[in-house]
Amino acid sequence: MPKRTLPEILTEGLFEHPAVQAWLKVRSDSCEPDTLEVLQQRKYSSVYRIHEQDGTRVIAKKCRLTTARIEYLIYSELLPRAGVPALHCYGLLEEQEGDRCWLFLEDAAGARYSRQIAENRALAGRWLAEAHLITVPEDLRSCFPARELDYYLRLLHGSRAILLHQLDKNELPADDTAVFCRLIAHLDSLESLWGELEEICSLMPRSLVHGDFVDKNLRICDAATGPRLLVFDWEYAGWGVPAADLAQFIDRVASPDLSLYCSILRGKYSHLSLRDVQTVAACGNLLRMVDQLSWTTVGRVFVCSDSLVKTKAMVMLQFHECLLTEALSAFQRSYA
Repeated sequence: MPKRTLPEILTEGLFEHPAVQAWLKVRSDSCEPDTLEVLQQRKYSSVYRIHEQDGTRVIAKKCRLTTARIEYLIYSELLPRAGVPALHCYGLLEEQEGDRCWLFLEDAAGARYSRQIAENRALAGRWLAEAHLITVPEDLRSCFPARELDYYLRLLHGSRAILLHQLDKNELPADDTAVFCRLIAHLDSLESLWGELEEICSLMPRSLVHGDFVDKNLRICDAATGPRLLVFDWEYAGWGVPAADLAQFIDRVASPDLSLYCSILRGKYSHLSLRDVQTVAACGNLLRMVDQLSWTTVGRVFVCSDSLVKTKAMVMLQFHECLLTEALSAFQRSYA
């Protein structure tokens, strides 16, 4: 897995930086900040941390307008309406041209989340149950991308098609060919189980789905009433099957306390049992790996076998193959 790198810190010429200029338009009473941290720079999104002179820290996120509007809706309306702990959203600024905008959020200060700590998992279980119980009006629900099982099935088909294409096009070393073949076989096996996944997930109410409920997107902060969980980065949010949010001990998932989650949900959905939720979580492990495999394969261009072996993507494919093997075995045990 990639190593965590220290963010670049800018101290000069901040007034000319696009993130600062956008922030000053949203908060015209602010002064030029002390420093600016570069947290993330990708093709479609960039994230910065603005350090104000009074000690305030603001997250400035440049992303697609469609994504930002969804995040803005979640932070500003849905989570506060349900009384769920949420970051404060300072505002959204659309750019004059293109489909990008700036979203400004409270910095999620606090301790990093650890699924190895039972209290952290309990906070995640409670927070997730309360979020999944949020009543979303139909007009707002239609704003969210669909996260039903057919969404994940399309991802599965897309990844398998790319793997087959690359396997046919490239002359790969024997070990890499074996990884490709095993992944394709795993995806075939998973698709053959899709009817079982649909039956299991039909037990769960449709809800707001975070889509990337992992340790890096969670913080534990102190409050007057005790520790609380802050959840951020709703880039992959949607409405549909909540199984992936419930995934357990695979990849970097939060692994929320399923017993506590179930006890809260049963207040409204009395038909649910802990075993039901555990089986849905086993489905979630599979959906999580489909999602991650799609992220690794879609958009990757492998020119020749040498470039494929050297790419980060090949390392990730090997990693995902091991996890998908485990997830399939765990699902078959849970469903037996």
